[in-house]
Amino acid sequence: LVREVAGHLDRAPDPATDLADAAVGFVRGGPAGATPPPYGELWLRLVDAPDGELLGTLDVAYDGGLFAEETAQRFLGHYRTLLAGAVADPGRPLSRLPLLTEAELHRMLVEWNDTRTELPLHDGTLHGAFTRQAARRPHAVAVVDGERRVTYAETDAAANRLARHLRALGVTRGTPVGLSLPRSAEFLVAALAVLKAGGAYVPLDPAYPRARLRTMLADARCHAVVTSEESAGRFGLPSERTVRLDTDAAAIAAHPDTAPDAAVAPDDLCYIIFTSGSTGRPKGIALRHAGVLNNLLDIDTRYEVGPGDAVLAVSSPSFDMSVYEFLGTAVCGATVVVPDRGSEKDPAHWAELIRTHGITLWNSAPSLYELLVTHAERAGDADLTSLRLSLCGGDWIPVGLPDRIRAHAPGLRFIALGGATEASVHSTVHEVVRTDPARASIPYGRPMANQRTYVLDAARRPVPVGVPGELYLAGDGLARGYTGEQAVTDARFGTWSHGPVTGERLYRTGDLVRYDADGLLELLGRIDFQVKIRGVRVETGEVEAAVTKHPAVKACVVTAHGTADHDKRLIAHAVLHPGDKVTGEELRCHAATSLPPAMVPAAVVLLDAFPITPNGKVDRTALSAPRAASAESGGGDPESPRDAWERRVAEAWCEILGAEHVGRDRDFFAAGGDSLAAIRIVQLIDPHLPVAELFDHPTVRTLGARLRALEEER
Repeated sequence: LVREVAGHLDRAPDPATDLADAAVGFVRGGPAGATPPPYGELWLRLVDAPDGELLGTLDVAYDGGLFAEETAQRFLGHYRTLLAGAVADPGRPLSRLPLLTEAELHRMLVEWNDTRTELPLHDGTLHGAFTRQAARRPHAVAVVDGERRVTYAETDAAANRLARHLRALGVTRGTPVGLSLPRSAEFLVAALAVLKAGGAYVPLDPAYPRARLRTMLADARCHAVVTSEESAGRFGLPSERTVRLDTDAAAIAAHPDTAPDAAVAPDDLCYIIFTSGSTGRPKGIALRHAGVLNNLLDIDTRYEVGPGDAVLAVSSPSFDMSVYEFLGTAVCGATVVVPDRGSEKDPAHWAELIRTHGITLWNSAPSLYELLVTHAERAGDADLTSLRLSLCGGDWIPVGLPDRIRAHAPGLRFIALGGATEASVHSTVHEVVRTDPARASIPYGRPMANQRTYVLDAARRPVPVGVPGELYLAGDGLARGYTGEQAVTDARFGTWSHGPVTGERLYRTGDLVRYDADGLLELLGRIDFQVKIRGVRVETGEVEAAVTKHPAVKACVVTAHGTADHDKRLIAHAVLHPGDKVTGEELRCHAATSLPPAMVPAAVVLLDAFPITPNGKVDRTALSAPRAASAESGGGDPESPRDAWERRVAEAWCEILGAEHVGRDRDFFAAGGDSLAAIRIVQLIDPHLPVAELFDHPTVRTLGARLRALEEER
């Protein structure tokens, strides 16, 4: 039994007071002989004191097997604070009464956010940090791209020439410039060139639909775009503002290889990266040099990343995890290794590069890591022993993942990172030394250097330890906001008057978290309809808007299905206008014309009406994922696999796509498959089979025939 004295209370004139749905009675006489409260209940007892006042006593009974004594003590402290606040101001609404003690507030707001750290920022710019590395070790390798090994000096000189070329085109301080290039040595050169010219680069994935690329260019107000001759026509910019690295090579090379004088400041923009938007339009997030550099140097300093280290560039340049792969290594003297074209998503190729180049650092979302680990487990001969450090973030991390990778890379340090693009990629960090199987996920961690985290309720007040609340971020990493979206910026960013810093600027993440007793954050989920698909942030509202643009669609609701990040799929549920005829596959193809690949629904299910909850809202939990529909053509009975080779392919397909049956002529990608699903299917069939075989033979019939031919060749 835990007992806490609440303090002296003035006698109330009424012997019974109603508080909402609870009646508080006054117990005359002492507690002797009173029945102890059952487990889980709280007793407030008011007894006469000799001086004529009422003495309040709080008792709580709890199960010691379920709760620690400190938890019960903390609960009593909250209740005592609540009672004291009610007595001090009886007219204050219950929702505004204090709950946390002053000691708790100081610990949560100040002690747990004591992250001030001196980092080697120097001039506070990303390109400035790279230039210092190039001066210190000019002959060190900055990028390995196929057979090419490009040194720091060569990268610096090439970036300077391109920067001068961009300046001649009108790029100056704060000018956005689109970069539509694959992972390559040229991408690093172009990113540094834009920064050296004073601009902010805007990564544009060449695989995105033309309409989306042009929307992003317009929203970011890009003055120019750097790309190749092959892709130049996709952007709609005048020829004089389209830099083609291949055909314009001679003009670029004519510039001096010294840096232009751009007078860039730490608070200037360094890049604008687009994420999914709930309004149906992508949002451009404008980041500052100071915030991004603080994040990169924190990781490099904390884990001693530098010369001799190498990271594999597995993340798309349009995904903010790639910022560390290219710029995080560039500012500390390490090397980035670029996968071969066409094999960027092949875990067998990743494993080979790790072995041949002695990759020491892995950086990715959990879904890509899962593919690497699964390949290593199934192939049996993958050599990952050179890996010493793993940076994993961008989504929920499965509890078993750290131990699975350490089985193939003994001594590896597994670092879980959390945060948001709006806070320079990462804001929280946690090193997983030992995994706790009782946890549902890896802890989110603690705030990183010069960053702060707060867990607040709907009224933006701190919640107690163990109580879920929304995660708010503060500190040096915060973005400037959303480009061209002041209303959205005001809704997500704001100042806070109740924290340790008066008028502190906060970003509300939408993540549902809670603190444990030691100040470690645990991620519980989302408070909205945002989901992560293989680490990519997706606002389901944007996907719904893309489907609804079809004239036959009356309404659409998109849900995510799958228990793990690597098998999570988007399913669109659509209701058509009366009399309109269209298939789910036609709607899926329609959405693909405006959405990037990761956001295209795996299937579109046609409904007569949406299920409705008692309060009149769409019951999203009642919308299920189709099984057979994802793999069948929908036109008659599909032809079944004919031999053992085709059955082997079909079984793998059904397992990964969640289909009950698959026709031998159904196209894999038309059925909702994607590149990551293709990797998992190939791993099931044969870990040594190149993923490109499925791309070249995308049906059960053709891939089965290819497997038969390969076996005969052996």
